[in-house]
Amino acid sequence: MSFDNSCQDPIIPPSKNILHGGLTVFTAAIFITGEMAGTGLLALPKAMNQAGWYGLISTFVLCFLSGYCGIKLGDCWTMLRERNPVFCEEGSRSPFQVIATEGAGRIGKYVLIFFLLLPVALTKTYLNKQAGVVFLLLAAQNLQSLFDAIHAHLPVCVWIIIVAAALLGPCWLGTPKDSWPIAIGAMVCTAIACVFITISALIHYGHKDKSEPGPITFKSFSFSMGTMFFAWGGSAMFPTIQVDMRQPHRFHQAVIISYIILLVFYLPVSIIGYVVYGAEVKDNVLTNLPENFLRYFVEILITGHLATAFTIVLNPIFQGFEELTRVPKHFCWQRAALRSGVVIFLAFMAETIPHFGAILSFIGSSTVSILGFILPVVCYIMIKVQSTQLVDERFFDTVLRVLPKWDIALLILSLAVGLFGALASSYSSFSDLVNPQSYVKPCWLDPSSADPIPENKTLLWGY
Repeated sequence: MSFDNSCQDPIIPPSKNILHGGLTVFTAAIFITGEMAGTGLLALPKAMNQAGWYGLISTFVLCFLSGYCGIKLGDCWTMLRERNPVFCEEGSRSPFQVIATEGAGRIGKYVLIFFLLLPVALTKTYLNKQAGVVFLLLAAQNLQSLFDAIHAHLPVCVWIIIVAAALLGPCWLGTPKDSWPIAIGAMVCTAIACVFITISALIHYGHKDKSEPGPITFKSFSFSMGTMFFAWGGSAMFPTIQVDMRQPHRFHQAVIISYIILLVFYLPVSIIGYVVYGAEVKDNVLTNLPENFLRYFVEILITGHLATAFTIVLNPIFQGFEELTRVPKHFCWQRAALRSGVVIFLAFMAETIPHFGAILSFIGSSTVSILGFILPVVCYIMIKVQSTQLVDERFFDTVLRVLPKWDIALLILSLAVGLFGALASSYSSFSDLVNPQSYVKPCWLDPSSADPIPENKTLLWGY
């Protein structure tokens, strides 16, 4: 990485230095969109049915607050770069960990490690678009469905191994700036999938009986909020993207662009899926679509998104482990061995517990709220105070002095919404946790155990 000398220039602000060869604002926005938009949007019509038209209000509120917290997370890194020339010159392979440590001390560091490295690597249901064991299961199930259509059946357990082997090479790419074509591929796949889902649903609407919406209860609304929180999660990846930008201080522009694109993706699928299928809408709206060319093409696109996004969303995990084990930053056999080991471990977990969506959903349900809403707010306030606090000035006096009242109000609202999201999504996933049918034999005892189970049982795709 080569920087200009403005980082050390006392006249030019240190945040204005440029990483030559880094991501532009637009490519950073593409990374954010490709990481966040994917299989999660397939559950949004169900979430709309559970919340009714109030779901639209929830969508806009969560979009705004999630984007706001993402911008504040970016501001944290900008402030740290201005305070410490080391971050300005060398960046970091674990920027979120640096932010958590500087903002919340050792407690923040350990909270981040627990809620990022463990749940993101091992859990993360499809709703959170983070890669892990369930990622491999979804990609394997999609491939099985596609090949079954041409009478070329293979068990999902076999497809898991094939998918993991195919993804080893792309995972060796270093940082986001090394894999920007993959991000474009992930977003393009999602964009085309949204168009074809909308077209297929509208065509189906003219050939089916009208479906009435389902009743709205507190329980159904809690389920809906849990789903929407997952759909707007993913900010744990943001600092890794910002570090690789040419001008990291412009990260807020990338967030705004990406969230506008996400709304364009989410709203048509959510509204049309809800209007067309009503109470009949499934956890995965693809299962409502007629089995024809359009549906199969969407499955191909979603599988393409999974394949391209896998490298993007696991990158913070890879870099975090490389930082801990002191792997060189350039490409080397240590990087290939470590990242291959992580992918092989994920494949082993998928083969061992092929239907552990219940456990993972419960563990990961609070992760999105903590990483996406609570931790960014806490870290931003603490780092802002540390950067501006006067001698003998009390903490709250500093907060009131350096932050506008509207900013304080939004920060408090984000904290409250984040806490509510953690409780709502945990509540919505608890029913699966206590359901014995959520657990099946491992693949090495029953090769067909990972195959899709009947709809009257708990599905990996939903609650």
